[in-house]
Amino acid sequence: MTHWNPLRRSALRPKSKLAKVSAPWRSPKVRLDAIGMRDLRILAYQRAAGQCENLVQGERCRRMIWWSTYHLAHLVSRGRGGSDCLENVLATCPECHLAEHRQGRKLRPYEGLFGAAP
Repeated sequence: MTHWNPLRRSALRPKSKLAKVSAPWRSPKVRLDAIGMRDLRILAYQRAAGQCENLVQGERCRRMIWWSTYHLAHLVSRGRGGSDCLENVLATCPECHLAEHRQGRKLRPYEGLFGAAP
């Protein structure tokens, strides 16, 4: 059975079942819908207790975060196989998150968050 996509000129074919089991040793990726992402944002914000969770020059970033302005950043990006789970996200200030994307700085959780910084 094929499905018609109005943005493409040809009909789409469903993926084969072999594509789903090509790497059975890998853990399945978690992708949350909008409600799940909202809940993840709430949990990450509560865990942060109003302060950025990124490690900057050996200590926790001192910038405060607010619900309306904080960024939820993935430690392992979704494009590289990272999941939408609490262990893979940090509640960061906009400055730390933008420095990761624009200046290539690596996000690292502070030592008290997961036990030790990787």
